[in-house]
Amino acid sequence: MIYSLFNTGLFMLMNKLRILFIFSLLIAATVFSSQKKDSILTALEKMNEKEQINHLKDLCWDNRSINPNLAIQYAKMALEKIDKSVNDRSKSEVLNFLGVIYGNLGNLDSAFYYYQYAMDVAAELMDSTQIAYSLNNLGDYYYKSALYSAALEKIFEAYGIFETIGDRRGMAYTLNDIGEIYLVQKDYEKALDNFLRSGDIRKSRDDERGYAKSLINLGRVYFAEKKYDTALKTFEDAEPYCRNSGYIKGLSWIQAGVGDIYFELGEYDLALKNKFRALDIDNQIGNKYGQIINYNKLGYLYLKLSDLGKAEEYLNKAKMESRLTGHLDQLMISYNHLKDLYYLKKNYKKAFLFMGDFSSLRDSIYSQENQNKIADLQTAFFNERKIRENELLKKDIEIQKSTRNFFVALFFLITLAIIFLISKYKSAQKHNQLLNELNESKDKLFSIIAHDLKSPFSALSSISQFLQTEYDNLEENDKRELIYSIASSSEDIQKLLNDLLNWARSQRGVIQIRKSPLNINDLLVSLSDTYKFFAKNKDISIKVQSRDGMTANADKFIIETIIGNLLNNAVKFSHRHSEVILSAKQENNRTIISVRDHGTGMPKKLIDEINTSEKVMITKGTGNEEGTGLGLALCKDFSRLHNAELQIESESGKGSLFTLIIPDN
Repeated sequence: MIYSLFNTGLFMLMNKLRILFIFSLLIAATVFSSQKKDSILTALEKMNEKEQINHLKDLCWDNRSINPNLAIQYAKMALEKIDKSVNDRSKSEVLNFLGVIYGNLGNLDSAFYYYQYAMDVAAELMDSTQIAYSLNNLGDYYYKSALYSAALEKIFEAYGIFETIGDRRGMAYTLNDIGEIYLVQKDYEKALDNFLRSGDIRKSRDDERGYAKSLINLGRVYFAEKKYDTALKTFEDAEPYCRNSGYIKGLSWIQAGVGDIYFELGEYDLALKNKFRALDIDNQIGNKYGQIINYNKLGYLYLKLSDLGKAEEYLNKAKMESRLTGHLDQLMISYNHLKDLYYLKKNYKKAFLFMGDFSSLRDSIYSQENQNKIADLQTAFFNERKIRENELLKKDIEIQKSTRNFFVALFFLITLAIIFLISKYKSAQKHNQLLNELNESKDKLFSIIAHDLKSPFSALSSISQFLQTEYDNLEENDKRELIYSIASSSEDIQKLLNDLLNWARSQRGVIQIRKSPLNINDLLVSLSDTYKFFAKNKDISIKVQSRDGMTANADKFIIETIIGNLLNNAVKFSHRHSEVILSAKQENNRTIISVRDHGTGMPKKLIDEINTSEKVMITKGTGNEEGTGLGLALCKDFSRLHNAELQIESESGKGSLFTLIIPDN
């Protein structure tokens, strides 16, 4: 039996030798990295430009798991040389390398930036291989953000490109990643099929590292299916491939997998030892995703052992790191375990709050997943309709050809009739399409409103009920905190309703413009004071730069609504410890008011959509703040009503500048 196998001295000795080997690799990598870099720099001087770039690329990829910080240095050195080169086309490849490394380090925002940058460069060069790798990497980003439909869409698209160009290495990558998504969705049959196909390709290419990863993932499937003997054997088979290829992260996965098996067998002490070994390896190589997974597992183990202090320590670590890095799948697990933990500690208030966090995050993720599924269905529908229309048109042409030689006069009459009918059909089709788009916008708006009203109303209802039933048992501080939460939820509801009512009034054209002399400086100072508390929660400072006594002929309600929404968005999308600048000046018979933030910024494509589209667009803030997207829609509509101009300047990762230009007339 497997239980006796786990307690044999031989297996324990093999496990100790395995750990000794792992840490010898890690120590060697740390001690010699500096010397190795110096010798590499010396060797580079003897190479030509092309050889230098290729060598730096190889060094970057080889060190991505062993020494990720050194790998980043090599990548940036390679990019410097590529930018100076005229003919080198490998920039997209290096950018993808950087994205993978930052993803391993847990910096998902930087990973996404480099993946998107790599995609843009590859598209410009029409490099199919790197377009496919960029798509696959973006799929991995969505996978770690728990957006599984979006992840599958990107990875399937990448697989199609790899298959078309015959890139078996790329096909193996995508098959493995598809398998990981099916595994987390508990579709074990599909997961197993994709891992087996990936492993076959990698083994045929003598890719020891890749084959090790496929074996480890197969072991995870067998474990999920409770086939513990098979899982253990598969993990053991993967170990020599990890050793031979220097795949240290794979050795961490093996330790974690063996720990999971011990846990299911009730051998909690052995499970803890293996989990700590896996965590030590992840800490050494900076594998942030592995760290978070092990923090959650350790917290859950200690929860089972009734060591609530240590369980709280590791679950809070997992929660904090998940929030910082954006690993929403693990954050949801942390919330769920913390809810159970505080229930056992009889801290029902915290248990209730974490239950709410878990439910809210789960609903948010599933809501985005459903939107992606709806988009997939719409795409399939329009493609099918287009095929049917093409088939009908072909049949019409065949009928016309068969009768042309016999009924010339009739042919012209039929042709005229067909043209008239097609014109009428297309006109009706456009009309129906417009109605469909309006209905979709309406449905989306009501969906947004329902979703955003649900959270504050649920919080309001739950906290009120909690106060009603537990009022006599609560401390004064707890009562104040709950009352503050009620007030905060009420403010959220009020702002949403105000935005909705103002937007509806603008759509019906019932808002009248009443211009009068408006003190711009006083307005900006007042708005700054209003949003200071919101900004303070994120350590963001709001600065006002305008001249005292500056006035403009404007409608106070309209301008206050526009600048207030822009300021709200600026704080929402700003990074912590940054600043938002409100400024105003007058030139050429115009008053110019600007709101500048130092936050996430926006790509040019999104700015173009905002300027041209009438759709309501939703994006979460840097603090995971929810929103309806009505604020920016209001700004656009109110600017047009006031005969003002709203300009947007932004760049991904470098913040945004919104400028409102008000003419004096």
